Amino acid sequence: MGFLDFGFIDLIDILLSAYILYLLYIKLRNTAAMNILVGILIVYVLWMVVRALDMTLLNTMMSRIASVGILALVIVFQQEIRKFLLEVGNKTSITNFFSLERILKNVIKESPEELNIPEIVKACTQFAKDNTGALIVLPNHSDLSSIINTGEKLDCGVTARLLGSLFFKNSPLHDGAVIIQKGKIVAAKCILPLTENPDVPANIGTRHRSGIGMSEVSDSLVVIVSEERGEISYCEYGTIYQDVTPEQLSDKLKERFAVSDVRVTPTQTKTLGKIFRFFRG
Repeated sequence: MGFLDFGFIDLIDILLSAYILYLLYIKLRNTAAMNILVGILIVYVLWMVVRALDMTLLNTMMSRIASVGILALVIVFQQEIRKFLLEVGNKTSITNFFSLERILKNVIKESPEELNIPEIVKACTQFAKDNTGALIVLPNHSDLSSIINTGEKLDCGVTARLLGSLFFKNSPLHDGAVIIQKGKIVAAKCILPLTENPDVPANIGTRHRSGIGMSEVSDSLVVIVSEERGEISYCEYGTIYQDVTPEQLSDKLKERFAVSDVRVTPTQTKTLGKIFRFFRG
């Protein structure tokens, strides 16, 4: 076997390894676990240098530490490991991992008409004027079944008046998040995960921390209206953008959920799936 022996299986091996590392980065990005992982990597590189220089005492000490390293990693990353195992055990997550639609997700987007962006912006503008707290989750492709199950399931269109009723302070459903999926309000009073990012400013409240946390564990865009300050904010990919104008919110929603130049219909997706299975044999 020479250096140039490179086959199709090797290519698949490299691509899968790169994808798994990418998923790991996405899960740990902007969390305390990411800093710990970087620290472990630095210690490992230092250990390699110590071994190369044949520094016996330091090498012995670091070897003893490494012998219990697996147990230490399990303790340190217990929350992340728990979340990962829950996702792996989720049937829908496994299906989405191997689905052709997931592979083509960059060209499959929900249209602004289905999402009803003007009504969402209108509602958030009114919330800001009235100092009404609101938390709205807009997933792109992530499966939010576990989050939806924490609240009250609904099935209704998106209007500013309906959103106003849900977040009205005397409404039994006002406390928690509203999930809007495929152009419909599918749940209210949902509980979102709090961010564990230590870099989040101390003046950020629970509502905003929930929005950041939700955007860390999914591809959702989370819109937040502060009850205290009457400010509109949104979170995506673990980052919060505070005190945005209604126009900026509208532009962001159109950017995230606008129809791309190439759109694959469900029928085309099924056809491509048949072709894929045919060549796979």
